[in-house]
Amino acid sequence: MDDMSKAAFTIAYDGDALRDHSMDVRDLAPALLGVGKLFEAANAALNGEEAQTKIHVKALNAGSFEITFKVLQSIPSHILSILTGNFVTAAANLGGLIGLGATSIASLIFIIKKFKGKDPDNIIPLDENTVRLQFGDEIIDVPLNVLKLMRDLGVRESLQKIVEEPLKREGISTFEVRSEGNIVLSVGKEDSVYFRKPREPDETITDEHRKAAFSISALAFKGENKWKLYDGQSSISAKIADDDFLKKVDSDEISFSKGDILICDVHVTQKRTDKGLKTEYVVEKVIEHQKSPRQISMDFPE
Repeated sequence: MDDMSKAAFTIAYDGDALRDHSMDVRDLAPALLGVGKLFEAANAALNGEEAQTKIHVKALNAGSFEITFKVLQSIPSHILSILTGNFVTAAANLGGLIGLGATSIASLIFIIKKFKGKDPDNIIPLDENTVRLQFGDEIIDVPLNVLKLMRDLGVRESLQKIVEEPLKREGISTFEVRSEGNIVLSVGKEDSVYFRKPREPDETITDEHRKAAFSISALAFKGENKWKLYDGQSSISAKIADDDFLKKVDSDEISFSKGDILICDVHVTQKRTDKGLKTEYVVEKVIEHQKSPRQISMDFPE
């Protein structure tokens, strides 16, 4: 049996384009979806599968463009007794950690704005629930869960949709968190860029050198010298890093015909990027250039 944790939070957008209390659906829809995904990602980062969240739009209030969300968090009853610990973060606490509550000090949104989206220079654990973040000469003590949210790509991507992307639009100048009609936290257009999701460094999954044969689909002599090659099954784009081979091609010592084959030493890496899996090919050495046969091969008896 699950129990329900409930909380309501209010955000608002302001600017010249919103004076009639309306907002282009192309700006609103991603922001609304972003709020739902933000709570889903934050809940997953802190609670795993122990609790589930749903977001309802409670009201579209007059004044600027104000939206109140109702957060419903289902919590298994057998763990209600440890709600005050680290195991489960209830709806109101979850919103407060993000920075959507009645106070924003030491929240995720507050930290991102104050320190301009930078990573802390140093992290010092104070106890099992609190860490000290150092940014240059400044320090701030925050709940450990705020640091977890700061490092979660799903949370950061959702914040970008809620804060940075709407404020790109002409006439929308401010994102606000409100409580009982009061502005708790405000992000202007000039600060919104700090809420852009940090780019995750590429992670190498596989790295290998191998010998391979290719036919040539297309040559390139500008930029990164990436040639289109065909390995008998699929086409690839490969950087040619064999300078001696390229010099011979440039000086017309080597020419190509349809059906020619290159035997190569190839460096193949596969990386996990923020856009998905990426495979890179670098031809480090062209071992042999096999010309296409110009005569029909025939076997004659002795």
